[in-house]
Formats: sequence, C-alpha cells, structure tokens
Amino acid sequence: MIKYIFILFLLSFNTLLSAQAYRTRALSPDIHTIQVNLNGNWLYNPVAKLNSNDNIHISFDRLSENSSNRLRYRIIHCDAYWNKSTGISDIDYLNGFNDNPIDDYAPSVNTTVEYTHFDLIIPNRDTSVKLSGNYVVEVYEDGDPDTVLLFACFSVVDPVVNIGATVSSNTDIDFNRHHQQMTFTIHHQGMNIRDPFSEIMVFVQQNNRLDNEKRKLKPTYVNPGKLIYEHNRDLIFEAGNEYRRFETFSYRYNGMNVEHIEYVRPGYVMDIITDKVRSGRSYSYDQDQNGRFFIRNNDSEYSDTESDYFTTNFTLAMEQPLLESIYINGNFTDNTFSDKYKMKYDHNDKVYRLSLLLKQGMYNYIYLTRDGSKFLTSNVEGNYFETENEYAVYVYYRPTGQRYDSLIGVQNIQSRAK
Repeated sequence: MIKYIFILFLLSFNTLLSAQAYRTRALSPDIHTIQVNLNGNWLYNPVAKLNSNDNIHISFDRLSENSSNRLRYRIIHCDAYWNKSTGISDIDYLNGFNDNPIDDYAPSVNTTVEYTHFDLIIPNRDTSVKLSGNYVVEVYEDGDPDTVLLFACFSVVDPVVNIGATVSSNTDIDFNRHHQQMTFTIHHQGMNIRDPFSEIMVFVQQNNRLDNEKRKLKPTYVNPGKLIYEHNRDLIFEAGNEYRRFETFSYRYNGMNVEHIEYVRPGYVMDIITDKVRSGRSYSYDQDQNGRFFIRNNDSEYSDTESDYFTTNFTLAMEQPLLESIYINGNFTDNTFSDKYKMKYDHNDKVYRLSLLLKQGMYNYIYLTRDGSKFLTSNVEGNYFETENEYAVYVYYRPTGQRYDSLIGVQNIQSRAK
C-alpha cells in the first residue's frame, strides 16, 4: 500500500512539474551562467522580430569534468503564460528539424574551475521559427532527451500594433513617494479585434522580473482603433531602488565594490563589500543596468572560455534578522527564489550571508524579502520614486479559431532617462 501511494505521489509530482510555466533556468547543478539575448547584445531582451535578420543568442557553461560534450536541443512554442502550446505541432511553427546538436562549444582554458562553454544561435542552418509568440529551448544530453539540463526562453514578435507608453510617479495611491504607474495605449488600426477583453492579453514586466509581472491586463477604455490602459491599479509597481553592482574583471586587483580576492585552493574566493540596508534613507542615484550581468575578463581576449569562476561572498549588515526571508535577485539568478539564493543570518557577526559560484564579469543585484507569494523591495532596498526602472509591455492576440497566442507588439520604456 505504501509503495502504491509513493508511486501515485511521483506521478502527481511529475505531472505538476510538466504543467509549470517555463522560464529561463538551470535544471542541472552543472549548468551555470545562462545568457539569452538579442543579436548577441547583453543589453537587449531576447525578443526577435518575425521574418527579420534578428537572431537569438543563447550561451551557458557546463561545469562537469566527466560528462560528454554532446548536447542537443529542441524548440517548443508556448502560450502567453509560458505553458506549452497544445493546439499546434512542430511542423506548424518550425522550419527544419526539432532535435538538433549544439555544435558550437569549447573547453575552458587556464581556469581553476573547469567548464565547457556552449553557444547556440537561432535561427541557424538546422531550424528557424515561422510563428510569433513565446518559445523555450530545452537542452538535453545526446541520447537522453527526457533529462533536460536547462530551459532558455525567448519571444518572437510580429509588430502589427503600436504601443505608446508613459511611466509616472504620480500614481493612483501616492504622489512622488514609493511607487510608479504605467499608462499605455495600444493602437491597432486595420485589425479586426472583435472582443479585446478575450482576444487581447497584455503583460507588463519591470526590469525583467517575473515575480511582480502584471498579467492579462484589461483596457480601461475601448475606442475605435485603440485600447487605453490608464488609472489601472494593476499597473502600479513598487519604485524600488537602483541595483547594486560589482565587477570581477581580474583576479589581480579588486574591482568595483570588491573588498578582497584570494586564491584558496582549489580556486579563488572573493568578498563583496558588506552591503547596508537602504530603506529609510534618501535616494542616491547610480547608473545601473537594471539587473543584467555581463561576462568579461580583462586579462584575456576570450572571456567566454578564459574567465574563471570565483566563490563570491555576499554580506548584508543587519542588527536583527527579519521575520521575512531575504533573497538576492538579478538576471544571474534567473529570477528564481530557491534556497540557493536565500540569505542566511549570522547571529555572531550580525550579517546575512550567501556564497555563490559566479563567473568573472559585471553583475547587478538587489535584495528582496518574501511576503507570502510576493517579493518586495521595501524592507531592504527601499522604494524611491526617482528610481530609473525599465518596463516592457507585451501584447498577445488570439482571435476566435486561432490555435496559439501570437505576439503582436512589444514596447520597452524607461521611467526616466539614464
């Protein structure tokens, strides 16, 4: 009986996993430093225009000495919520094959941590996409397609609508204090949208974060040729604070906000300057990159394969631990909130600590506290209306009879100029 219950539990657990929405993340502890961007530019979100010269660049490292370097991938079309599209098959959204090798890889050189670096560009000679929408790349071992090592997500837009957007600190709940509110209009002249409340799905992200993403927003007004979204409390975001930054471009000297680097066999250990709580203070401007990270090694021309991995120690000073859990967050955490990114309080030194193995480069990060299902900036970082944040509006369309969610418009906007 116990064995039967255990089998049912495993089946239910696997069903739950398969039903979860995709997001860019590692599924294997061997996978590190996943990057997905447009045209190889680390500052561009991975959104390509349909039938253009755009390409999606995916890269990652595998820290494993004994495994084969033969990896393969498949591409899956997803709905607006990043679940697998069920109404279409491979032949509907792909040109070419959907079980292809990753041929561009190289071992690390002169590093204390051995790894293999992989690069994948889509489209390529083996495959390209035919439809707009969301896509995920699943990477797996050659000969073992059921064991997926990582997900890499990107989008393809067919821009048939125009989006005009603004961001204001004059919100429906406060004025020049702790929040920012978006207002935007979707101009869809020439499109026959019968029911915008069911056929149009709008999602808004702040700094590429998924935890506070606003989903399936409804228009405030429906006018001929345009949908207006204003005075919508669902479009109010915590203003937050500028991201913290550090640089590890060389093991020879301390980079920005690095306190100490030391070689401790078998590798390098690096201490970031102890962070302080920024809530309750006055706003201080810093030109950040809104959570992004960039791999670079000043001692080599080949950063992809000659940048080393450092054990990176974060500390956050606090006299007493909070009731809420504290997580470190940035693009390098893949917007996940597992125990891997949860800070632990040291009662002796009165600091929170966390150690992560990170590749040399420049990193942005913030501290978020968990309040139920929400993650907040207010407790550690503070909320300041002056903060420069980057917002992205995604407009999806599924008219009656269409079997998938098409992406018909994307607009990026900053709350103020850098």
